[in-house]
Amino acid sequence: MKISYPHMGYLTIPILNMLQSLNIEVVEAPPISKKTIELGSLYSPEGVCLPYKVTMGNFLESIDQGADTLVTICGAGKCRMGFYNTVQKISLATKKQLQFYTLNTNHLFGSLYRFLSTTANHAGCFAVIKNIAVAVQILKALDTINEAKSYYGARAGDPEQVINLCESSSRLFAGCRSFGEIKRIRDTVIDLIKTVSQPATVQPAKVALLGEFYVLMEPYVNHRIENMLIKQGIEVKKFVYTGEWTYSKTLLETLGLYKEERDSCRQARPYLNYHVGGDGLKSVGSALRCAREGYDGIIHIYPFSCMPEVVAQYALKNIAGDYNLPLLSLSIDEHASDVGLVTRVEAFVDCIQRKRDLH
Repeated sequence: MKISYPHMGYLTIPILNMLQSLNIEVVEAPPISKKTIELGSLYSPEGVCLPYKVTMGNFLESIDQGADTLVTICGAGKCRMGFYNTVQKISLATKKQLQFYTLNTNHLFGSLYRFLSTTANHAGCFAVIKNIAVAVQILKALDTINEAKSYYGARAGDPEQVINLCESSSRLFAGCRSFGEIKRIRDTVIDLIKTVSQPATVQPAKVALLGEFYVLMEPYVNHRIENMLIKQGIEVKKFVYTGEWTYSKTLLETLGLYKEERDSCRQARPYLNYHVGGDGLKSVGSALRCAREGYDGIIHIYPFSCMPEVVAQYALKNIAGDYNLPLLSLSIDEHASDVGLVTRVEAFVDCIQRKRDLH
């Protein structure tokens, strides 16, 4: 059995660590590239969204490298993502005989535990649970480093140095087996970030980055927009982080302490009063919070044709108008170019800076 899975930001590091720690053979997909997207698009339905095409490309490249077992996710209420596993399984069956494991995001801990217990049947219950906990802790440490990158990078004399330091730090967690080791690496990286940063003389503009989960989390797909903003002296705040989400879906939800839809619905009122699928409700709730807390702007980024985010966009425009808050909406597909996106983001940043200067 040779297992592979799609890429999504820094999720790869703890997943690889967890599987290898349980002596599961992994075939890691090559980093996402133009070839990945072209290959995925070739084997995807015409009107499907970009995350489907990218993950399909990851699977195809993994199969070419010898993978025979694929892991994916699904979940009711998660827009078309709930059908990815079924459609991809049917399509890929024409290339090779494969095993498919699907992790249900509505019951993530139980689903992940059953998958690991099946594929690593030599490992005991304690080993499986410990490795899940270590993976979640690594993700949370990487969340903290990512937040520090935005905060200190926007205030640094050389933001690129902070960005490079943060992005190279993810490799330090490879092979981590204990919570103490994870904490030590996280604290060391944060201290290094503070060392290379300079004391802030001016409070930077603060922009919220909202939208569909996969596009927010995968830098190649979103054209590294977070780094782009940090280099222009903008502090970026995301309300979705991989580690925070995984922690909530594995531990808190299992204990009955996490009710994402209820909380998001409360935050989004009165601009959106019901669940619209995907991350639409959370986008609106987060935007309203930003408007009330005095953020300088909002960037809404999502895959082309993503219906939940299209619905959310109408509410976001109303929030932006009512609170006089600059809003930039970016719809991403396989044809989006770096040049076009950079031009729009730079114009948006100029708009924000002029608005701040007037005040």
